[in-house]
Amino acid sequence: MGMSKNAQKAYEKALKEKKKKRRGHWLIIQKEDSFKEKCSKLFTQFCCLVVIACVIVLGREVYLSLSAQYLNFSLKNLYDSLTGETASEELTEGARHLLSMNPDTIGYIRIDDTPVDFPVVQASDNDKYLKTAFDGSSNKAGTVFLDFRNVLTAKKRSDNLVVYGHNQRDRTMFGSLKDYKNSLEHYSAHPYITFNSNYRSDKYLIFAYFVTEVEPSQTADGVIFDYHNYIDLSDREVYERFIANINERTQIITPVDVKYGDEFLTLSTCSGEFEPSRFVIFARKLRKGESLDDIDTSAAYLNPDARPIDWSRV
Repeated sequence: MGMSKNAQKAYEKALKEKKKKRRGHWLIIQKEDSFKEKCSKLFTQFCCLVVIACVIVLGREVYLSLSAQYLNFSLKNLYDSLTGETASEELTEGARHLLSMNPDTIGYIRIDDTPVDFPVVQASDNDKYLKTAFDGSSNKAGTVFLDFRNVLTAKKRSDNLVVYGHNQRDRTMFGSLKDYKNSLEHYSAHPYITFNSNYRSDKYLIFAYFVTEVEPSQTADGVIFDYHNYIDLSDREVYERFIANINERTQIITPVDVKYGDEFLTLSTCSGEFEPSRFVIFARKLRKGESLDDIDTSAAYLNPDARPIDWSRV
């Protein structure tokens, strides 16, 4: 049976309204919905909330990562543009500007051609910069910092400078140090660290690195190597114990020799093999009259006698 034009229009309008009404029902619970439909919509709503929460969390992670990268990049460019030679008791121009931005600035660390290239700070404790960026903003990437017990001034410095940084997945902070773990080629290409105090620049030759336990329960004898507590090495027995522990654990044997009276730099970050664990890199300062060209880093090799991790305890 045919319909008049007005009836046809009314029918089509009714269909559109019906479809429109149905489209709004896929999420919003209506009185006329059956129990099954209500359960389905509740589940859909829950899934939507989960997706929204994940997007928010992921967005924040990306934002914090990009913020940390941009800040490091900006600080690097600023420092490079201002760095110059100065007298040993005068602030370098780069340090002067960084100190004006953050009075906790203690130096600047760099491993050429790697993401490690940023300022180092020092606070009155080792907690402040775990989740605080160089500019004072909150960021889980934190800032690379010197142990609060270390001394680093124009006239005096600790025998072993211990520097901490987060092992970031985006490779900011100390996230790229893991490249040393399984690659002698990486070591050979990046065998030294430049660490500038606020007053002068020094080169440190990497001579050892390894993954180590943190808790006594992770070792068979209940003893761990508390490398971060070896700051004053003026006592020969303490120095020898420090080096013996390193030699026992190091993953590589390098041509870099060490002796009593040397100054050291220790880089410490979390490691992913087990929880908790640390990856630690040890370097000694270039001696007076010594050149980087004096060391044949290609002669390094894996240590077959390195103390193994007790995997049954970690």
